[in-house]
Amino acid sequence: MTTVGIYVDGPNVEMGLYTAGDIAVLERVGSLLMEHAQGLGEVVEAKVFLDEATMWRRLKTREDYELNGFYFQESKSFKRVDSRTGAISFGKSLTDPSMHCFIVDRLHDPDCPEVMVLVTGDKDITVALEYIHDHEVRAEVVGEANSLSGFLVTKCESYGFGCHVIQLLARSSKLMQGHPAPRAEEEPERCTGLRVTDEAGKPMSTHKYMQYRNDRSNQKNPNNIAFWRSRGFRERPSDWEERLRKEGQKENRG
Repeated sequence: MTTVGIYVDGPNVEMGLYTAGDIAVLERVGSLLMEHAQGLGEVVEAKVFLDEATMWRRLKTREDYELNGFYFQESKSFKRVDSRTGAISFGKSLTDPSMHCFIVDRLHDPDCPEVMVLVTGDKDITVALEYIHDHEVRAEVVGEANSLSGFLVTKCESYGFGCHVIQLLARSSKLMQGHPAPRAEEEPERCTGLRVTDEAGKPMSTHKYMQYRNDRSNQKNPNNIAFWRSRGFRERPSDWEERLRKEGQKENRG
């Protein structure tokens, strides 16, 4: 039987589903992923990559992972302490690099799974996808609807890898039948696919929309040069942290 490994970007999946309000899916995401993977073959490995000392938004999420045999692998998370208030804020972590390196290393093992299910919507995983393709291993990507990168979808198509949306898997899941899925605006039999419209309600290209969404994501990420260029800077300024703090204070007062 085909062997399958599941590798989950914990923070990406949790944040995406929680923000989207898909709590029923979030609380049973471990069961849902296991159900999907078992349809591909025998699951021999299941890992969730997390930041150290993760504060779960829903404890049922962790419990469901554990019940389905997922192993948690924590990575260093960097924090910053405000010298005036003593408040602690968390920034970048090593979770993504840890997941990517693990997957690449796994490809060199004699018992490497024949199918790798990568659960993330982050476009950075495309680097690992290239290695998987070069080693002639099959991969499938599962991501949250609103955070699934258009670039990642395109890469999956070019490599011939499957690419799925967690919420859509939930709709067809036997395990989720007791949890109502969000209803489409039209009757299910009349929904032929994703429809994207502009502000005037006119249909627009899905590819154009995905490009726009990716650009907007970059413009909201202080670690991306697009964020600062949208604010009139050629590069990230040396006092960027102070500028972010002031910007946050203005938004709070507003």
